[in-house]
Formats: sequence, structure tokens, C-alpha cells
Amino acid sequence: MSLQTTGNGPADLNAFVGDYFPDRSLPSDGLIVQSWYRSVVEHGLKPASRGHKVILSAAEIHRHQEFHHDYMSIAGQGVSGLAKRVGLAGFAVLLSDEHGIALDSRVPTSGSAYADSGLIVGSRWDESLVGTNGIGTGLASGSALIIHRDEHFLRENDRLSCSVSPIFDSLGNVRGCLNASCLNSNGPKEAQYLTLQLVIMYARMIENAYFRHSHRNTLTLMIKPCEEISDLANEQLLALDDHGRVIGANRAAFVEHQTHGHGLLLGRRLSDLLPVDVDELLRLCNGGANATRLRAGQRLVEVGLRMPVKVRAPLQPQPQPQPQPAAIIHRAPTLERLAGADTRLQKSVTRLHKVLDKDLPILINGETGTGKEAFARAIHLASARRSGPFVALNCAAIPETLIESELFGYRSGSFTGANKKGMKGKLEIANGGTLFLDEIGDMPTHLQTRLLRVLAEREISPLGADTPLPLDIQVISATHQNLSHRVAGKTFREDLFYRLNGMTLQLPALRERSDLRSLIESVLRDQPGGEHCRIDATSMKLLSRYDWPGNIRQLINVLRYAVALADNGHIDAECLPDEVLDERQHGLQAPVQNRPPLARLTADDEGQRLLEALRRHQWNITGVADELAVARSTLYRKMKKYRIVPPNRVDQAH
Repeated sequence: MSLQTTGNGPADLNAFVGDYFPDRSLPSDGLIVQSWYRSVVEHGLKPASRGHKVILSAAEIHRHQEFHHDYMSIAGQGVSGLAKRVGLAGFAVLLSDEHGIALDSRVPTSGSAYADSGLIVGSRWDESLVGTNGIGTGLASGSALIIHRDEHFLRENDRLSCSVSPIFDSLGNVRGCLNASCLNSNGPKEAQYLTLQLVIMYARMIENAYFRHSHRNTLTLMIKPCEEISDLANEQLLALDDHGRVIGANRAAFVEHQTHGHGLLLGRRLSDLLPVDVDELLRLCNGGANATRLRAGQRLVEVGLRMPVKVRAPLQPQPQPQPQPAAIIHRAPTLERLAGADTRLQKSVTRLHKVLDKDLPILINGETGTGKEAFARAIHLASARRSGPFVALNCAAIPETLIESELFGYRSGSFTGANKKGMKGKLEIANGGTLFLDEIGDMPTHLQTRLLRVLAEREISPLGADTPLPLDIQVISATHQNLSHRVAGKTFREDLFYRLNGMTLQLPALRERSDLRSLIESVLRDQPGGEHCRIDATSMKLLSRYDWPGNIRQLINVLRYAVALADNGHIDAECLPDEVLDERQHGLQAPVQNRPPLARLTADDEGQRLLEALRRHQWNITGVADELAVARSTLYRKMKKYRIVPPNRVDQAH
């Protein structure tokens, strides 16, 4: 059957259900029909087939539970509370992560029927594997719902009746699901509505507990309507930074703002939501000792305060750069998403969360194209500085003569030709937020000295300024070079290296990642039109064996090319570029990490090797830069240092 689509599903739902589900009638819940459609068209599943249950190994379960330790610890009481109330009625309770993996399971008996149905820890319930089901469809739709018996996509799951509610984090992203499932329910779907309400209530309680844990070191507000009886599970929670801006909220607050508010909630000032600022609210609530009543629009609400766990100075509004738009917070990938299923990266992300907001500089190492800036942005958004600016400076992309003014700025009239109004440097713009210094290994030596002094004294002196400015920034730097070798070669200051290297995050090359296949699928879904494409087995094998010298940046370009050439969403070998099809690239080319970077060579042979590389690449600067693992601007400086002139410019040189 050739389906005509409207963007959300088939144009003729009855025809779709009739062809693929001949013994089923069209359900009243459109979310289920859309899920059936995704199961067939996007995931290539067949409803009559026996699905292969995917259960993680004991070692994999242990790693996942360790990775989600805080989430599980906080949610555990909610899972137990729900199980006590529905267990005697024959319901099993599952807690999943955002990928549909069951992290915790409580079953009413020790029988094997629940295990045989996959209601155990380590089972995977994402739609791409088992089609429409409670957990997978709850995650995909972001909605609480019931999947009753034959509403499940696979026949083997039609004995289950599942009530599920997604659990959201304080940025509005789905964190996981809470699910209650019973076996062989002979009653109508409507009989499960009370169970669904219990699941929703406990999911909201878990969210609120997770919110309070995540923002235990920030000022938080509790807002509820002034009614005789109010639903505590729907109490609005807001987290504020030191300047009264919203940096986190629970689900109830997001829903309330979407219903009655305007624009995005994250990044809004308290005075935009309530008729008070932070200082006035602190006074009215007596520093959090009592609640106060305020009028928010047409409603009277009760507002309470919870002070941070750690002692902080009284909040004073200070002029700060405008925060990043909250939409960026939603779009930017999280650390967990960037880590994917690669065990090494998952461990690194766990360590990162522990050192965040501890005033430790972070150094990111990795080949070109491995996503160093993406990780830096994710670190910023995971920190308490998320509402402050994120400022990036590529030390290799700016001419050496301009780096100093770009970094430190200058005041009006500092020198001839300067901007009459002066210019703020990146350090000053980043105040209160995060400064990302990309390709730090290419920073000129004299600027390394100035940067070291700034990081040590925590103040800057722009050219022409009368007094230094205090500096409060998180510094993240990145390089594809081996800075230890550069320190040994006296081309990078040793004291600056240790000042920047509070924690090292090593990003593996794409070819080294253990989750390469799933990463390829994930990147494909993120490309325009890629969500409707599928890669055949031969093409996936070619992509998995390719050396990927350009890493994730190259993978994105290859997949965009493949999507453009795909017919009917089918990506085969004809859709792949020549470099991927070239068998010489599959295991025969020396990996990039085995080629010694230019910076490792001594001064005696550096110039000679550079000249040989230029001749070998017929003076193609980009090709030489890729082979020697240096930026093009660095290459030009080296050519100038060794007086190497391209053949077509020899006459001009003389």
C-alpha cells in the first residue's frame, strides 16, 4: 500500500488501519493511530510478527543504573508508593529512562508471567523496537495515556493494559516514564482511568522531588492557587538565578505558562510573572520563613520561597548581559545525548556532572570534527551559569594581530583606527557565563602570558581602561593538539596548561565510538528529511567500516548528501559519496591519530616535513592542514616562519 501522508500521519486513517490492522477498528485516541503509523512507516515493523524482546545484559543494566543513580534514588519512593496502591490489583510498576529502558520494576508476585511479558529491569520499550506500547508511546508523544490490550502494535503484547505518564526534568525535557501494567485485563479501557490518574500523580511527585534535588543550591518558588483544597502534585515550582531569571521549572509551571503566559518560560524575569521582584518577594516572605499571597493576572496565588542549601549573600540585581534565548536551551543537545551509548563518554559525563559549578576549568581534547564546541555548550547549559552568556573564540581562525583585541577589548580612543565607541572583548562579554577557547593550542605565546594573568587574578584590563574589571567566568578550552608535547617543546606555557587543565574531557574519534551504528541512525534522524529515511544493511556496513577522518562533522555532510539522493526514503550504496565507497578507506588507510601532528616534530625537521606535505598535496592548504592536524591559520604562520612560498608566488617573493 502506498500511503499518502499529511505530516502527522496517513491522510486516510481508516484505509491505513484497514490495510495494516484488518481485524481492528480505528481507535478514538489519535496518539495511538499516529504511533501505529510510526511503527509501520518509520520503524518498519509488522504487527503480526513476533517481536524479539531486547533485554540488556547484567553488566549493561548495572552501567545504566549507575549512570541514572540520582534519578533512580529520587524516583524510588514514588515507584514504591505507586506499587503499594496498585500491586494488589495485579499491576506491575516500571520506571524507565528517556530511551525506554526499564531501570526499576516492582511486580506483585514472583511468578514468571510478568518476566515473560518483558516487565522486568533491563527491558527496552522504545517504539523503534516493539512499536506502540505504554512506555515507548508515552516517550514519543510526551503525553500521559493508556495503551489497552490490542492497541499495542505487536500481537504478543495484546494481553497488557498499560497506564503511563512521562516524567519531565526542569528544562521541560522528557526524563523517563512511570508505567503501571496489568496482564489479561478483561474489562474495558475505561476501567483503567483511575489507575492512570494515580500514575500521573506519582509521576508529578517524582518530578517535583527531582526538581528540588536538581535546584537545591538555587532559590526556588512554590506557587499554588488560593483554594480551600489544592492539588499539591500540581504545585508550580520555579528556580531562579541570582538576578531573578527562571532557570528551571516543573511540569505544572510549564503547562500553566503555556496556557496563560506568552513566549518561553525559561529566561523570563520573576517580575514578568508576578507583580514583585526578587528583593520584594524576599521581604514579603521574611526570607522564606512564611508564604505570601499575590495576584497573578485574574487569580490569587500563594507563593512560598525555599532558600538555597548553601549560604549565599543577599540577592542584589546587577546589570548583566541578556541570557541566551530559552529556545536554544531546548534545541541544544544535552551531555547525555552527546554521549549516546558510548561507555567511555557516559563515564566522562558522569564525572562532568560532579565537577560542574566547582570552579574548575575544563580542557576538551579531540580530533577535528568530534564535537568539542557541542560538548562545551552542553556543559554550559548543564551548569548554574546556563542563563548567562556562552561566548566562543576560535584562537586559530582569527589573525594573530586581532586575537588580543578580540579577547581583551579596548576603550574609546585607545589607538589610531580604533572604534570610537571602543569594543568589549570576549572575556568581558562572557562575564557571568562561560568562555569557550577553541583551538587553544594555536594561541600566540605572548597572549598566553596575558591570559594566565587574567585567570589567576580574576580581573581584566582592556586597553585604555583606567581600572581593571572583576571577572567571573567558567573557562572551557579545546584543542586537537597534544598540549603536553607542546609544553615539552616550549611552544605552550606549562603554567597556563595546568591552569586550564582542571579536568580533561577526551572525545573519542568517530571510528573509535562503541555506539557508531546507533549514532549514525541518530544523526540521520536529525537531518532535514532524515527522519523518514532508512539505511540498508550494505550501506550501514560501509558507513561503519569507514575511517571518518572528519569525524561527526564529516558524517553530517555524508548523511545530508545521502538523504538528498535517497529515493522513497531508501538509502543504499548509490546514495553514498565516493570516499565512503572507496575500499582503500576501509581499514587500509592509517588512522589519523597514528599520524604524528606537526606540533610533535622538532624545529629541525618541522620545516622539511611541512614542505614535503605541501608538495605531496600540490600546495592544497586544506589537505595539508588535515594531514598534519593543524589549523590553516597555524599552517600559514609556519610557512612564514620557514619562508616557504608557493611556486606561483616565487616571483612575487623575490
